[in-house]
Amino acid sequence: MKIVHKALVAFYVCLLFSAFSLAQTPGDQQVTSYDVDDTMSGWKPVCVLPTCNPGGQNRPTAVSQSINHHAPSKDGDAMEFLLAGPRYTNALWTYRAGADDSATSFIMTFWVYPTASASSAGSFEFDQYDFSSSTGVEFMFGTQCNQVSRQWQVFDQLHVHWMNTGVGCSLPVNQWTEIQWNAHRVSGDTNRCDGMPCMYYDSVTVNGKYYGVGAKYPAGHLPHGWGSAVGFQFQIDIGDVGSPVTVEEFVDLAEFKAL
Repeated sequence: MKIVHKALVAFYVCLLFSAFSLAQTPGDQQVTSYDVDDTMSGWKPVCVLPTCNPGGQNRPTAVSQSINHHAPSKDGDAMEFLLAGPRYTNALWTYRAGADDSATSFIMTFWVYPTASASSAGSFEFDQYDFSSSTGVEFMFGTQCNQVSRQWQVFDQLHVHWMNTGVGCSLPVNQWTEIQWNAHRVSGDTNRCDGMPCMYYDSVTVNGKYYGVGAKYPAGHLPHGWGSAVGFQFQIDIGDVGSPVTVEEFVDLAEFKAL
């Protein structure tokens, strides 16, 4: 009986550890990143022409990303993004939070502080992404504050179009604005939007005011060789200016969740 008792105890211990191990598989964990503006870890090299294509037409004359800015800041340490160049010059900064092909909900929250040069930007872009190698799908939940139309726009990844949401957008200069975007996809969806999975843009909250967006557009095909990843991005697009300009924004208390 003692031998049987010990065997049963060992059996249940093994079951417990097996269940714990299964619960810790990467596909079942939520990916969360907090205060990513306080470190350069996880950030990819800036994407600019000619070595990387963030859109636009021209090459920058200067581009930078730096941390530990005490003023302006919300918590004493903000991150700065800077882009200088002629009109239609873009720069993209990407943060990789991890990988989770099973994630279906995505939330990005941050404070942004455009400086006095912000009027030279055609748009300030803020994206969330889910690169799913298991399905071969690229979910690029692109969102931007279009400074020309003064609207929040969202991205149709399959057709490579920015779409108006009807929600007004304004980023005052030399002031902090808190922004949160919520988006999701549906597990198992393969073809509900023009033969591709849908990207659902649920809402944007600006300085505590909630705006329901309720838009959906098709995802795209994951480029060959890309691995799984989730995270978010910041992009500055210089607008139709007459001479080269410098556009700068600070970001603080930036966090991302993939659930």
